[in-house]
Amino acid sequence: MPSGAVKPVSKPSVMVLDAIGFGLGIVFFSIAILGMVSATGGLALAALLALVPASASFLFFAVAVRQETSWVRFFGNGFEFTQFGQRARVPYEELKQVDVRLWEASGWVAWFQSTIGSIGHKKAVLLNGEQSTKTLVFKHPVSGTFTISSELIPDLQRILIGMDRAGIELPEGISEWQRKKIRRRRERMYGGPETDAAKPEEQVEVARIAALIEHARRQATS
Repeated sequence: MPSGAVKPVSKPSVMVLDAIGFGLGIVFFSIAILGMVSATGGLALAALLALVPASASFLFFAVAVRQETSWVRFFGNGFEFTQFGQRARVPYEELKQVDVRLWEASGWVAWFQSTIGSIGHKKAVLLNGEQSTKTLVFKHPVSGTFTISSELIPDLQRILIGMDRAGIELPEGISEWQRKKIRRRRERMYGGPETDAAKPEEQVEVARIAALIEHARRQATS
């Protein structure tokens, strides 16, 4: 994982998930293989059924891999989301919409969403593992939807400043006072908004042309 990236919160930890996977695999695969080799009849069939819990070990390994290979990293003009090794670099200016949503779930549903993540290849989820979390939902017309717990982001205001600088409408869940604060900080960091006032050299040129026209007019009337 690169420096500055944010990972999902794994409950239980990746080491525990690996241990469960190895435990299921060693015990039930051994029973299945030994039973099918040495037993006959009903015992062999029972040993064959041991492959069912043994195959659950692959699920725990997949979850551990997902937790280790999923992260998001923010830049000044966008973010990079990686899940199962597949990366998507998304500039803020290409986003279709950004929403602030309160995500709530209980029990196994919360664990599944925060640990397993999403199933579709165009829906990436990175949550903090809690039953209630405030998320940022980034919607891209091509890459899909990216849902990230705001509590995982170390400097949320910097990200909102980058979005405002890119011309993206800030999410509706942000108050007007927060919007003004973000824009003031953006102006301090990157300068105020551009104005349509003429440059000094352009003003001098306009004054010179006006003086020439006035001089020519006076000569014509004298």
